[in-house]
Amino acid sequence: MAASQLPACPAIAASRRRQRKANVFEQFTPEYGISPFDVDLSPANGNAVGQEENGVAPKSGAAPKNGASKKNGVDKSQIRKGNKVNLRLRSLLKDDTGEQEMEMYPDHSLEAAEQVADRRSYSKLSEEARRKANLAVSADDESEGEEVGAGRAVDKKGKGPRATVEEEAATSNMVTLASTSSRVVRAPPRRRVRATVKETGSDSISTYVKSLGQHELLHQADEVLLGRQVRILMGLEDKRQKLEEELLRAPTFAQWAVATNHTVPTLKRQIRRSQRAKAALIQGNLRLVVSVARQAVKKSPLRQGGNSIEFQDACQQGIIGLTRATEKFDPELGFRFSTYATWWIQKEVARNVSEQSRTMRVPQSAIKKINDIRIAERVLMAELGRRPHNDELAERVGMSAKKLAFYQRSAQQVGSLDKKIDARKGKGSMSTGGDSADGATMDRFVRDTEHPSPSELFDQQMFKDDIRRLVKTLSPREQAVIRLRFGLDDGKPLGLADISAKFGVEVAKIKKIEARALLKMRQPDRSHVVRAYMSDDT
Repeated sequence: MAASQLPACPAIAASRRRQRKANVFEQFTPEYGISPFDVDLSPANGNAVGQEENGVAPKSGAAPKNGASKKNGVDKSQIRKGNKVNLRLRSLLKDDTGEQEMEMYPDHSLEAAEQVADRRSYSKLSEEARRKANLAVSADDESEGEEVGAGRAVDKKGKGPRATVEEEAATSNMVTLASTSSRVVRAPPRRRVRATVKETGSDSISTYVKSLGQHELLHQADEVLLGRQVRILMGLEDKRQKLEEELLRAPTFAQWAVATNHTVPTLKRQIRRSQRAKAALIQGNLRLVVSVARQAVKKSPLRQGGNSIEFQDACQQGIIGLTRATEKFDPELGFRFSTYATWWIQKEVARNVSEQSRTMRVPQSAIKKINDIRIAERVLMAELGRRPHNDELAERVGMSAKKLAFYQRSAQQVGSLDKKIDARKGKGSMSTGGDSADGATMDRFVRDTEHPSPSELFDQQMFKDDIRRLVKTLSPREQAVIRLRFGLDDGKPLGLADISAKFGVEVAKIKKIEARALLKMRQPDRSHVVRAYMSDDT
């Protein structure tokens, strides 16, 4: 049997697997053009960053022995995981494939140089870039199974790279040959893949929140690496805004590149690189948004009344705050990104709470005044031992009594007349009886006695229309007398003397015409259209 056909020694095969596992991420570092804004993204430095942070010198040997995963209180498995994430992020910054417009406007073309540098156009991140950023910050169970860029995939269980098609064929041949010898090599067992399909709906937000738990936590070195790239993008944006103020229009990419000591291809490459870094920094901290949004929903002022702000809306506003924090973050100050971003997320979520917690939106400045009035009122109650008068409260907060009354009216909550009245549940005297399903609403107990309700106005208009149709069934002389007598046209009824003077006839004649007209209107075939508006006692 040829030497090449013999099965490999198990120790040698294990050593090869460990060597492939140690160098598996080196294949994801393609070469690219050097830019004036580039940082050192070499894989060698990336291996040392996570280890030097934890006080462990980088090693280039075999895997640690069993029982030696922790030494001096340092978890080396966490260090290796942090190095993998750092290497994936460095590979993300270098990987520009699939994002360039190679067909219509290549980066080196004249059309790309003359293209207007509008923020709404160049700041859009492609779906390929979003996929790369999400893959870079995902856990090993998801990301390593999809990294097939150089023809070799990584096993999800971390047992080294999975074999390619050629290696699988060679393995099957080895098993066939070894079956005839005294030493039998068993083939790996087949894995069952179980797929779960869910429809989008109420479970979509819970599924999305669970998917965020699959993202790796970024170390400080990763935040510095991504934050510097975002700072480069913000510096380029400042230059663009200055050019826009000078030219009174949006500059082209050629003008923008000249102002930043850049070329158009390297400028566009740097923008895409910084956008990928920004997306990765946002994806890696989405769990912080969910945590702040949940706290805001629990502390919502409307939670006692059964209503609260939507969790999805709080998450959306939190992502806006996280994006703003990504643009403002300065990694050179030495703070962690989560410490800085929490304030921006809480600010945006609090703004969403203040806007949605009231039926009528109240400006943020007015809410601050209302809170100051409430605090001053409680302080005066503690000092005086009674509820303060409006003059005393206005003097304490430093505003007029009229303005104080305006803010007090604005602080009142608005309730709906269609809100159902729920029966209080309890036993004995604690129960109010009844059921909330009987359709009782606030409109049943709170009525406006000064103005008619919309239904009453509608009934009055319909009654007027039916009266006009009933009068039209009379003769022209009878119609004129009835209209003037009861004021159907202008709402001013006239007496018999006024009507007789207007027509130049005797009062007895007008009275006779009126009696005959009223008799006709009381006939059943004519009066049935208005009987519905009369009660049974009438």
